[in-house]
Amino acid sequence: MPFSWLLFGSVKASATERAEALASQTIEHVTDSTSVVTTVTGGKQTKGALPVTSDLFDGAIYSSRGRGYARYNEDGAQLFRDERGHLYAAVFDQAGGLGGKVRGEGSGLAAKAVFTAFRKVATAKPGTVDVPSTLEAGVTEAHRALVARKQGEVTTSVALIAEPGRARLVNSGDSAAMLFDREGAGKTHTEKHEVTTAHGIGCLTHAVGLEPEGPSPDTYEWPLAAGDWIIMCSDGLLDSGLPLDELGKMMRDADNAEALVNAVATKVLKRMALMQAKPDNLTILAINVLG
Repeated sequence: MPFSWLLFGSVKASATERAEALASQTIEHVTDSTSVVTTVTGGKQTKGALPVTSDLFDGAIYSSRGRGYARYNEDGAQLFRDERGHLYAAVFDQAGGLGGKVRGEGSGLAAKAVFTAFRKVATAKPGTVDVPSTLEAGVTEAHRALVARKQGEVTTSVALIAEPGRARLVNSGDSAAMLFDREGAGKTHTEKHEVTTAHGIGCLTHAVGLEPEGPSPDTYEWPLAAGDWIIMCSDGLLDSGLPLDELGKMMRDADNAEALVNAVATKVLKRMALMQAKPDNLTILAINVLG
């Protein structure tokens, strides 16, 4: 069996990609989300974690086709900051085999709808927009767009806005957001919209594009403390078998969000390559609360 495809090195973005991510415009000034390097959709991949930072938060994003799964990336992800230093983050995981003429196009269209909701929040005067309702509306619009295409596309969507003292988010499907303290101990997490059959197969109960169930997104508001970590991911991480205590140790050892995402991605990709984890697309997004 040939092993030339195995990844035994560490993932890392190039200096040019990192610089472009750090210098990217704030979301108020972005009209086309796909023009920003930290929007990873339409089959795109990152070579390593791309950083997005502010005085309030330190974030990083990674997305790839994974190892041993497919030659394309159906996941999507995006990470932006606004002029106040708030972060806007989302992860999408298009279900393989559930329709779609172009792999990853469904998650990309969902990302556009959520970006529109993000930008509505970012450009509004503080207190004039109901954030949870706006995010829910973005997910609902994404669902309508996929259903209207009549290609049977289904994708998860977990979207979050981090601001001083709190994170507000919506979730539909089996991707996830998880909150940890500065020591890497779990505090809370989103709930999957999924049931497991008698044969051990996970089936979505709600997701973007899923008919007739629809997205039915859950909304959350989490208090944030200095040092907290938020991890957002597709099930490429969730099904990797990486123990939570090991993930917590990686948080304690990481100098920043970029280093953490690179370390976790490297670990999971190696597990996939060595058949120790389920092969899948892999998207990981981390946010560290500064202060």
